[in-house]
Amino acid sequence: MTVNMSSIRSLIPKIPTQATWNKKFRSKGSLKAPRCTLNDLKVAENGFEMLRQQSKWTNSDILNMTVVEINPGLGAWTSALFHGGFKKIYALEPNLRYFDHIQDLSDKSNGVLVPLKKDGYDWQTYVELRDDAYLGKLMTTDWSTVNPNILFTGTLPKSSLGEQLLAQFATCIVNKMALHSMGRIQMALWMPDQLLHKFISPPGSTGRCKMSVVTEACADIDVICSTEPTSIYPYNVYHLVNIVPIPEKKTKAEWDVFEYVLKHIFVMQRQPLSKMVR
Repeated sequence: MTVNMSSIRSLIPKIPTQATWNKKFRSKGSLKAPRCTLNDLKVAENGFEMLRQQSKWTNSDILNMTVVEINPGLGAWTSALFHGGFKKIYALEPNLRYFDHIQDLSDKSNGVLVPLKKDGYDWQTYVELRDDAYLGKLMTTDWSTVNPNILFTGTLPKSSLGEQLLAQFATCIVNKMALHSMGRIQMALWMPDQLLHKFISPPGSTGRCKMSVVTEACADIDVICSTEPTSIYPYNVYHLVNIVPIPEKKTKAEWDVFEYVLKHIFVMQRQPLSKMVR
């Protein structure tokens, strides 16, 4: 039987209007738009339900799982995770304005939601998360199955940093580094439309890149759902993507060699293959 956890515990963030959000969360003196964040609670709840079904989680699975969320922003996705019934949610939020917003939610979560002033883009963060106070006791070296104790999720920024972070996550799967030194960790990431197309571009397509090849070699990918532009501040289309590392990477070559060849092939696409290989 499936129990609706939102009927048991509730955590509803206050979502500002776009004008209020733009004024409050823009860095002083910055010409850049604030970092993208999900603003639609219904989209978040529906996205979580589809992720739960696709992952085939039972209530028992969820109750024993700890979540690490990067860039929670306004907390719409955070609240959906909370209502889902997870044991603990560590929300990594380096932006002080967003952090204060998440702290307000945490105060009403009975200890389930723990905001941390840490950046998912900083690799030292993953070293610190290995401490027993966080994920240390949940780690495993067994890659025959997905680690049942940890879910990694969050929202990637619509910038070069978002793409770099996603590419590095894929590399970490191959090398079992950082987050994936803790086991085969399932990742459910909200990513912008342009990044998704690069991430899943098939062979022969113009969007195909090094990241596409690396990810294809080490993980199974499913697009869970997509938003309307108005569900994101500032208005953008985002997609929830489920990324599950596979037990053994599909490449047979040494990683350094594989990566070196890939990098040169994609950087020198207009050169003859014979020249690139040499």
